[in-house]
Amino acid sequence: MDAVNGRGRPVLPVFLGPGLGAALLVAVASPAAQSVSFMDNLLRQQRFSPVDLRALDAGKAVVKILDTPVRRELAYFGVVHIDAQPERFVDRFRDIERFERGPGIPQIGRFGIPPQTEDLASLTLPAKDVSALATCRPVDCDVKLSTAAMARFRNQVDWSSPNAALQVHDVARTMILELVSSYQANGNAALGQYDDGGESQPVAGEFRALITSDNLLSLPAPGLMAYLEEFPRGQPTGAEDFFYWSMVDFGLKPTVRVNHVIIYPLAGRPSGVSYVIAIKQLWASHYFQSALELRFLVDDQRRADRPGFYLLSITRSRIDGTSGLRGSLLRPVISYRSRTAVRGYLDYLKRQVERADPATL
Repeated sequence: MDAVNGRGRPVLPVFLGPGLGAALLVAVASPAAQSVSFMDNLLRQQRFSPVDLRALDAGKAVVKILDTPVRRELAYFGVVHIDAQPERFVDRFRDIERFERGPGIPQIGRFGIPPQTEDLASLTLPAKDVSALATCRPVDCDVKLSTAAMARFRNQVDWSSPNAALQVHDVARTMILELVSSYQANGNAALGQYDDGGESQPVAGEFRALITSDNLLSLPAPGLMAYLEEFPRGQPTGAEDFFYWSMVDFGLKPTVRVNHVIIYPLAGRPSGVSYVIAIKQLWASHYFQSALELRFLVDDQRRADRPGFYLLSITRSRIDGTSGLRGSLLRPVISYRSRTAVRGYLDYLKRQVERADPATL
């Protein structure tokens, strides 16, 4: 942000590798996919083992790590069966604060229309982040920020005051609000860059690299990828947007994330896909330069005796700190914890959707 532009619950944005990109295109775009179960086709492409299939049929989430062409990218494909109608998932997901708050996401808030400072009232930065902001400089900052954002923390906070932490939170909330408002008006041009370490990283460029590396424009959601890049122009028919922030604690540094969500219902349910949900990261306080998650809600065509749908999660992200000796040690840790977090998150989503109506609890 010129506001907070700097560098995940368990859902770590990590993205689609070339193998999955090709598999998904084949499974969705091929006419043969209309006569062969979408899920069977895709699971074959992903080489699900008999053990994987038994776990899936037993209601457990299965997650695969995907190869990526760029070392600083992480990518996962996850799937779980949910015994409910897709519409229930979408209805509950819209209430993102109730739906996602819990272990791994201790803080979360949805932005109103228009976004207001009050939407961030419950955001509390980790104490270590507050301390780090006192000494942030370009190329030497422990929080992902632009040079302009670092200057605002230096100049707008009286670091000698006993109320310095309160001032830090005021500045942070204002900057996040400015980021969301500017993005809603100007799209990716508002995302700025990260100057906290090494070479400056334009966020829009990192995001574009994610969505173009695997020809995702051919996915079964006409116009969705173009809308993600060209927002606020070109909203697909029937799509809806909302924005939220969260504090994610997945075993490393607690990380603040700001996200743009698009819920896209597919008329005619091509290949059984009823909805595609895109979760696009606008800013993260640590680790992630850019991230996108695509969720596909797919009718269960494999077992006619069982109601419900499959939730497919394809996530991909570009991360910091993967070069040099430290990076070679950090990347496997992040990759392992991310995979574990994705699996845990999918299991959590299943429980959230299958449980009784929250209003009755």
